[in-house]
Amino acid sequence: MSTYRKAARNKFNALLGRTGFQLVRPGERDAVRSFIPFRETLDGARKAGLSVGDYIDSKYHVPGTTQATVDQMAGFGVFQGKIDSICEIGPGSGRYLDIVQKMCAPHSYEIYETDPEWSNWLARTYHVIAREADGTSLRDTASGSMELVHAHKVFVYLPFVVTFQYFKEMVRVVRPGGQIVFDVVSDRCMNDETIEKWIACRTYSRCVIPRDLLISYFGQRGCALHASFLAPNLPGQSEYLIFVKDGT
Repeated sequence: MSTYRKAARNKFNALLGRTGFQLVRPGERDAVRSFIPFRETLDGARKAGLSVGDYIDSKYHVPGTTQATVDQMAGFGVFQGKIDSICEIGPGSGRYLDIVQKMCAPHSYEIYETDPEWSNWLARTYHVIAREADGTSLRDTASGSMELVHAHKVFVYLPFVVTFQYFKEMVRVVRPGGQIVFDVVSDRCMNDETIEKWIACRTYSRCVIPRDLLISYFGQRGCALHASFLAPNLPGQSEYLIFVKDGT
């Protein structure tokens, strides 16, 4: 796609953003979604006297979930060493970005956000590098260049094949010794009570991925599971997995 066409599409999507729709290419159709409206969220946070992250936690999740998740990551040593290059997939409102950036103060922080309004706002607010997001890849990030690649509440919704396209890309761009952190709805998150909640809430958009498959997939690509933990993902939970790429 030419630079002119990209710019035109982004501008048109910015206008469409409030409607919840986006203009996408055929290959992106199933991967691109926008769950949290841009202007409505900023206005709601301002009126509530809350940060954007705290406002979203209180409205869509369990209050304090974002900070608690990052604290869990820290407890498992994710931020133990100096992290100078970070890539985040689907940062949305930037509620995880805000905390992680303050903790790490990286030289480079790249984001892939499909919603142009959020993407542009994050680039202005946090001075991050907003890459063009095609909804399936990290094509503008060099192989082996990132010390931390992470995503939050993204793969719980995306279709199975799209999720694994991103997994393949995460392995590609992380450097040896680097870390990959994300959450999914694994079979560990599921039980009869959760299934009944999903049925009652008509939770049709979630994608369940077998935990053993994840560990095997990353293991075959030189990434070992370092730790995992559960986090709220209403009406249930998601599982965070922390992988470390073989340093050799």
